Amino acid sequence: MKKIAIATVLCFGLPLAAVAQTMGNTGTALNAQDKTFIQKAADGGLAEVSDGKLAQSRGNSSVQQIGMRMVTDHGKANDQLAAISQQLGDPAPTTTDATHQQMHAALAKLSGSSFDSQYLHDQLLGHEQTISLFKTEARSGSNPQLKNFASATLSTLEMHLSMIKSAMKSTSS
Repeated sequence: MKKIAIATVLCFGLPLAAVAQTMGNTGTALNAQDKTFIQKAADGGLAEVSDGKLAQSRGNSSVQQIGMRMVTDHGKANDQLAAISQQLGDPAPTTTDATHQQMHAALAKLSGSSFDSQYLHDQLLGHEQTISLFKTEARSGSNPQLKNFASATLSTLEMHLSMIKSAMKSTSS
């Protein structure tokens, strides 16, 4: 009888332990959407910090202020996402993807009003995409921690978009 009990634990207990380990501390396995959210949010956030630092040294005063805000806000969000994703067993990337690296390299070659214009344009598109990504995760993600993070970060992203649009209006007039 003891042999049957031990065999039962080995057959069913170990696979369950492995499943529990992949689900992180929340008891909810990360689905493809959650994993994509972590990847894309981290890529975008890291790019915001990198490009924001460039904007602080190359942009006009309003672009410098936006750059400073991006470094501060996205740096904080990156740290939060890194902690959550680490806890969930799917660590966020620590470097940007090739697309963001190419965009940063192209931006780094610009100066003056060309830099300001391109930086603001990239920020506008990036924030529109990021807001969409975060809204989707907040609405239909499977992991409660990621959903809460996305929901809590949305107001900051929307404020950034408003700042960017305002700066674009003032630079074009």
